[in-house]
Amino acid sequence: MYWRKSIIYVFTVFLPALMVGISNFHVFPDAFLLATLMLLVTAGVAGVFSYFSGDATPKVRRYCILADVAICAILCVNLAGHWILSREVSAARQGVEERHTEEDRDERRRAAEAERQLQLKQADAELAKQQTAQIHAERRRLAQLPIEQRHSVLSATKPETRPTIQPMSLVPPGSAVAAVGVAEAHRLSPDQVRDKWWWFLTALAIAECAASVLAGVVLSGVWEWDRNHDGIPDHLQQPTLVNSPHNMQENYQRARGLDSGK
Repeated sequence: MYWRKSIIYVFTVFLPALMVGISNFHVFPDAFLLATLMLLVTAGVAGVFSYFSGDATPKVRRYCILADVAICAILCVNLAGHWILSREVSAARQGVEERHTEEDRDERRRAAEAERQLQLKQADAELAKQQTAQIHAERRRLAQLPIEQRHSVLSATKPETRPTIQPMSLVPPGSAVAAVGVAEAHRLSPDQVRDKWWWFLTALAIAECAASVLAGVVLSGVWEWDRNHDGIPDHLQQPTLVNSPHNMQENYQRARGLDSGK
C-alpha cells in the first residue's frame, strides 16, 4: 500500500514542486536556492501527511487529509502562476529578439536607401555637369554666329524641363506608423513581466511554506498512532494489555513462586 501512496505522491506533489522549482531557476535565478528550500519544506510536510496518515487514528487521519488538500491547493495555484509567468517571459524574450531583428532589417534598409540617394545625387551632379558643358558649348557656338542668326536660333530653341526625381521613402503611411507605435507600447519586456508577477508568486510561496510549517507543528502535537487500525489510539491500549487476564495469571504465578521461595 505504501508504494501506491508513493506513486500518487510523486505525481501530485513532487512533480508539481519540481516544475515550480524549474520555473524559479529560469525566471528568478537569484532567489532559486531559498525558493527551492521552501518547496522542499512543502513537499516534505505533504509527504509525511500522505505516508503516515494510514497508521494514525481516524481523527488525525482526517486532519492529515484536510491539511494535505489545503497545502496542495496553494501548490496548484503557485504552479499555475509560474506556468503563466514562464509563458509570458518566453513570449517577451521572443518579442525582444524579433524587435532586434526588425531593427537590424530597418537599419539595412536605411543604409540601402542612403546608398541609393547618394547614387541619385551623383547622377544628378553628373547630369548637371553635362548640361553645363552643353550650355557653354552652345554659347561658344552662338558667339561665333552673326547677330541676326543668333535671334533666330534662340527663338527656335525651346527650354527643356527635366523632371525632378523624388526619392522613395521607406516610412509607411501615418496610420501604419501609429499602429506600429501602439503595438510596441503594449509589448512588455521580460523585466516588466517579472515586475508584474513577482508580488503574487512571492505571496503564494510564503503562504505555501507557512501553511506547511504550521500544519506540521499542529500535527506534531495531535498525532496519535493506530497501527492495528482498530480505531483506538495505541497509547490507550497499553494499560489494557498489561491488565489482561493472561498477564494477570502470569503475574499471580510469579508472585506465588516468590512466596514459596521465601
